[in-house]
Amino acid sequence: MLKTKFLVVFFLAIAIIFCSSITFAKNDKNSDIPEQDGIYDVPGHPELKLRVFVYHTKPDKPGKPTPPSPQEVCNLSDPDSNILVASAEWKLPSTWKYRLNTSSVPLTVGANNLSIIASNAYKQWTDAIKNKVTITKDSNNTIVDRAVLDGQNIITWGSASGSALAVSYIWYNRITKVATEVDTIMNTKFTWYWSQKQNCAYQGVYDAQDILTHELGHTMGLDDMYTDEYANHTMYGYGSKGEVKKDTLTQGDIIGIQNIYH
Repeated sequence: MLKTKFLVVFFLAIAIIFCSSITFAKNDKNSDIPEQDGIYDVPGHPELKLRVFVYHTKPDKPGKPTPPSPQEVCNLSDPDSNILVASAEWKLPSTWKYRLNTSSVPLTVGANNLSIIASNAYKQWTDAIKNKVTITKDSNNTIVDRAVLDGQNIITWGSASGSALAVSYIWYNRITKVATEVDTIMNTKFTWYWSQKQNCAYQGVYDAQDILTHELGHTMGLDDMYTDEYANHTMYGYGSKGEVKKDTLTQGDIIGIQNIYH
């Protein structure tokens, strides 16, 4: 009889723990992070807002063939423009650390190259604001490959929905307008390459540094610009295959970011 009572109590305790875990999962602040472009409240953090940027592909022209094997093409054009890029209404604090998930990097890009790519991309923005934000790479995080509000600023390849080349998740203080965390997800659904040569890109595929430089513009505080007059800007809202012109900033990108960090 005592043994029977013990078993009943034991299985009841197991059931309570199981139900509690389900409830916790439902209430987990990271379990339902949106993947659609927009501004969202952050459950459990009334002081924060979450801005999600979805960077879409620019459709290929009808009838344009895709090369069977990507070929590197050099001396690509990099036109300038002084049309102003708009602020997204936040900025980084004076110091900022980011982590890389090197285990997620496609072989065609190279895990060892991600630190160079990220450094090159950030340098465009820090040079533009004359290093008013000190940005450094922290130790790598080879586990996280999705957006999680965990106090880490992650750059990784992972899953993203639809035609999203990349998605940036920016948590920022709704009062001070200062970013508290940013996770950048590059979509593994697409083929990625990286050319180490200036003004060179592999055709028919996406260049990792080209797209990441755009994403880090959101980290710094700039918005997407979708009209054709912004087509040469780093912050143009569509990404294209076989380009690297977003590796460098236009005057419009530079003035836009300087207006934030004046």
